[in-house]
Order: sequence, then structure tokens, then C-alpha cells
Amino acid sequence: MDLKSFIDIRRSKEPDLVLFVVILTLTGIGIAMSYSASAVYALKVFGDPYYFLKKQILWFAIGFVFMLVFMQIDYRNYMKYTKVLLLASIAALALVLVPGIGHSAKGSVRWLGFGPVAFQPAEFVKVVVVVYLAKVFSSEAEDHFIRLLIPVIIVAVIFLMIIVQPDFGTAIDILIVSVFILFVSGFPFTYLLSLFVISIPMFYLMISLVQYRKDRVVAFLNPWAYRYGIGYHIIQSFIAFKKGGFLGVGLGNGTQKLSRLPEPHTDFIYAVIGEEAGLVGTVLIVLLFAAVLWRGIVVSTEAQDNFGRLLAVGLSLMIVVQAFINMGVVTGALPTKGIPMPFISYGGSSLLSNMIAAGILLNVSRYRGAVKQDMKLFEEVWQ
Repeated sequence: MDLKSFIDIRRSKEPDLVLFVVILTLTGIGIAMSYSASAVYALKVFGDPYYFLKKQILWFAIGFVFMLVFMQIDYRNYMKYTKVLLLASIAALALVLVPGIGHSAKGSVRWLGFGPVAFQPAEFVKVVVVVYLAKVFSSEAEDHFIRLLIPVIIVAVIFLMIIVQPDFGTAIDILIVSVFILFVSGFPFTYLLSLFVISIPMFYLMISLVQYRKDRVVAFLNPWAYRYGIGYHIIQSFIAFKKGGFLGVGLGNGTQKLSRLPEPHTDFIYAVIGEEAGLVGTVLIVLLFAAVLWRGIVVSTEAQDNFGRLLAVGLSLMIVVQAFINMGVVTGALPTKGIPMPFISYGGSSLLSNMIAAGILLNVSRYRGAVKQDMKLFEEVWQ
């Protein structure tokens, strides 16, 4: 047996236990908080306070099975089907925009439905984009420009298709994670700086030409000047954190969720946590997502190939960047945009896509350090 054949023998081990526990802890908190935030609304609209809770538990059960399945699939298999996954993702985003096929709600067309089941393709496209970029940038190429050109075009097309829905938050999440993957891949800083400069006019136009986005920026800069208008909701979020204090008012005892906060069980669930669990609860959430990033970086540094390294970085950042965008919006550090908190906000598509991402990340963790271990064993056998 030659050296290459020996190294190709992959011996999997147990997945990262800390990451596994953190993911389950976040989903557990999400189930509890989505019930607390939605019970009164569910009783009023559907006559059942457990309406959203039952659906979230069902999606968790489905997501948990998917996470276990993807945890068993060798992550290198995705390299074979990257083009198929990418084409399917673009096709799904296109179908969303077709009248009569895409489902709309609250002014956005983001869903595809099959009978009683509806899902949001953009949530799953995030995972596909990470897989695609990890594959493209894990290969060696002398010409950085040629290596960068096609991926940038593809990400730009996906970004624009999601913006049209509109779903500005998810589009920004994909863009930020893509830039991080570029950075980790070793592209010259001048390339990243050039992309940033080129994107400035585009972002200016996307905000200045759309009134509700302009209003959100204005409200972000001075919400108190518009406390009964465009700044109302973010001020109500501030009030929720103030009421919560250090320890919170107790699970289920919050009042801001009762018609003051917009989407309290989805986009603004962090404010509900702030009121009911206080500073302690909000810091715990931050620490849990920081733990996801920490374990993702550890898995990345110990991955046995560049694809696994970039995949681990991209997936962990995909989860954490979205979480911190959500926190930034709810705390007033960023302009308001609709984006759920991974694992915690109510929503089947978000929960399922993030659990799939977690399953792939856990699979990468099963092979960390395998090359080094096999090399050492080979040398011992050779001697």
C-alpha cells in the first residue's frame, strides 16, 4: 500500500460533543421561548395557545432527524453534487418569483408551498452557497482573478434574487459569509477591498430607492425622534430590555410581546428573552453562539483538507453571523430588518436549514485530525 492510498483511508470518530450539546441547548431554549412569545397571539388567532409550540416541536423532531442523517454523511460527498445543488437552488429562488407558485405574506414573496407545507428556499440556499464556495476555493489555482470571477457572479445573482423577494437580511447574511470564506481562502486583501468599494453604490441605491429601507435607516439613526412612527418598534424593544433588568420578569410574564413588539416569536424573540430572562438570559444566548463559532473554528483548524476547513468556517459563520445580525437589529445596533435568530426563532425553514448545517459541521468534526493520525500510524508501520 502506498502513502496516498493509506492516507485516503478515513477513520471517523465521535462528533464534537460540545457543539452537539450547544446546538440542542439553543433549540431547547428556542422551543420554550417561541411558546412564551406566541401563546397569547396563538390563543387569540387560532384558539389554541399551543398552536405554534406544536408546530415548532414537530419541526425540531424533523430537523433533529436530518441533523443525525447529515452527521453520518461524509462531507466530501457534497463536492460531487455541488453544481446540481447550485442549479436546484437558483431554480427554487426563481420559482418563488413566479406568480401563482410563490407564496406571499406581509408584502414578501419568499415561500414555495406543497399542500399544507410551505418552505423558504433562501434559508436552504445559504447552506448550498457555503458548500459551493468551500469547493471552489479549496482547489488550487494560480490566477486569483479567474478563480474569483465566476463565484462572485453566482453569489451576486443569488443575492439579487433574494433581494427581489425581498429578503434583505438573508441576502446580507450570505454576502458576509461569502466575504469571510474569501478571506479565509487566502485571497489578496486588495481583492476584498475592491469588492467592498464596488458594492458601495449598489447598497446606496438599494436603500435610497426603497422608502421602507430609508425609513429604517432614519429610525436607526434617531429612533426617539420618531417614537410614535417608524421608530416605535425598536423603542419597544429597548423597553423590553429595560423591564427585564438583570434577571428578567420570568418566563411567560413579559408584556412587550402583547402587541408592542413586531413578530415577537420570530424576528424580535431576543427582546422577549431580554424581558423575561434579563441580562443573564441574553448573555447566555451570546455565549452559546460564541461557543458555536469557537467549536467551528476548532473543527476547521483540525480538518484534514481545505474543503473541510472552509466548510466548517463557512457553516459556523453562517449560523453565528445571522444570530448577531438579529441581536444587532433588536438592540438597535443595526437598522431594522427581518431576520430570524437561528435555532431560537419560530419557523420551520430556518430551524431545518440550520440543523442541516449543524449536521454537516458535526460530520466534518468526525474526521478532524485524521490525516495526522494516519500519517503517524503509517510511519510507525513503515519503521
